[in-house]
Amino acid sequence: MPGPGPLADRDRVDGVQHYGRKNPPDEHGKATWTAVPRLYVEMVAEDRRLRLARYEIYGSGGYELSAPGGRQLLEKFFTELLTRHQKPTL
Repeated sequence: MPGPGPLADRDRVDGVQHYGRKNPPDEHGKATWTAVPRLYVEMVAEDRRLRLARYEIYGSGGYELSAPGGRQLLEKFFTELLTRHQKPTL
């Protein structure tokens, strides 16, 4: 029987497509999104299911990662995660 720690880590990048529906393009061709609470509920329900199965979930937003400094944010996160699990770092 595995010990009390997590079985595995899961990394997730959330974008608007995870919690919204795309609207038709406007007169300038720009598409917007409308939040759909049901989609968000489905996503967090899956998180709960995975956590109960002893997975650790680490979520990031697509906007956060595509902004200036996004690459450094990811490198820092994965270095800390690998250090936590005593694995070679990046």
